[in-house]
Amino acid sequence: MTNQSHNIKQYYKLIIFILIGICYSAVSQTLLPKAEAAFESQLPFNHQYIQSQKIKSITFQIIDKKDMQVAEEKGLSHFYEFNQKGLLSRFYYTTIIKTIEKEYHSAPVYRNHRKVSNGNTYTKNEYLYDTTSTVYFYNDSNLLKLKRYNDGPYYESYYYEYSLDGKMEKEKRCKETNVSEIKSEFKLGGQFILSEESYKYQVTGKNQYKKICQNNEGRSYKEIIFNTNDAGQLTSINEQYIVTWIMQNSQFSYNAKGQLTSAVYKSNSNGELELSRTYEYDANDCLLTEKQFRNGVLQKEISYITDTNKKLTSYIIRDTNNKTMRIIKLDYQYY
Repeated sequence: MTNQSHNIKQYYKLIIFILIGICYSAVSQTLLPKAEAAFESQLPFNHQYIQSQKIKSITFQIIDKKDMQVAEEKGLSHFYEFNQKGLLSRFYYTTIIKTIEKEYHSAPVYRNHRKVSNGNTYTKNEYLYDTTSTVYFYNDSNLLKLKRYNDGPYYESYYYEYSLDGKMEKEKRCKETNVSEIKSEFKLGGQFILSEESYKYQVTGKNQYKKICQNNEGRSYKEIIFNTNDAGQLTSINEQYIVTWIMQNSQFSYNAKGQLTSAVYKSNSNGELELSRTYEYDANDCLLTEKQFRNGVLQKEISYITDTNKKLTSYIIRDTNNKTMRIIKLDYQYY
């Protein structure tokens, strides 16, 4: 082997090592913002990291604080369960449905038969809670095939079917009833179809394809153009409704490491609306800050705290309009 060929092989090994390092650095964290879910309320969990760390569940303990007031613990929490492949299997959260103000009385205090303080009366808030949950089921290709939402007696399910290359072909939304005596063990009773859609795809360019949305009668009502970069990451989504003037557009930007740095959504469906998200990362390539804007005005600023193992430990949501702060602490359970 000549020195030149040896050097070339060493060079390629170095390039591969760098690329692997960049990819690993980008994915090894609890949360990983993605273009597809930039404007969804669900947190962007990184299932590769969840799986590698054998994380079984994460409990989010929530404390709310108003400006110039003491933080108040109301017993609110979000709970996420994952299967052994790192995929979200269940999500539920508590909400306050009623606040009860109770009055308490304390007795006078005596020392050596002398009263040193009078009794007093004080009030304290107690809360009644409700739990809302969603369960997730996957096919053999780890694609979501069923998502079932539950709020009290109400159940709403989404069923998904895919093509061989993993693209969604059908989506069915149903209202359902649970006839099981045990609420947590769902047994299907009645089912009423709320909507049914199917999708077709056309390759329209090297880094572009079209998604055609059809209703339950097989009629096309919307076309969506997806554009990607050479790494396969989404750079834009353009939605056009066929029989109306409504248009929706999303644009996405990335840094040199392939991390999502900004997402902008525009729509004229209800007046002119622009939503935007910006993301910053720390020196360890973990999500550091996220800012959310509406029509150019800052709505929320989120600061993330990550440990040396790239595990998210807590984060703070600052709501500038309502002058409130939400403090969330994460508690992990493992397989």
